[in-house]
Amino acid sequence: MCVEIPSKVILVKGKKAKIKQGDNSCWVDLSSIEEEVEEGDYLILYQKVAINKVPKKEIDKVLELVGDLSDHHHH
Repeated sequence: MCVEIPSKVILVKGKKAKIKQGDNSCWVDLSSIEEEVEEGDYLILYQKVAINKVPKKEIDKVLELVGDLSDHHHH
């Protein structure tokens, strides 16, 4: 299931990207994103459409936040 946390791009083909979340991966639509998306980028998704690309300089901060959130779910 793809949810609205940043997802890492593992493959790009035209206006589609394959993203990975945990053990799952799925294809998402990139047509609503202006800038170029490449492998290793992180995307914010809504359903199966990428709505935003996480700027490289903010990735660490965002991943830290996501890490904190997923830690809280396990308690």
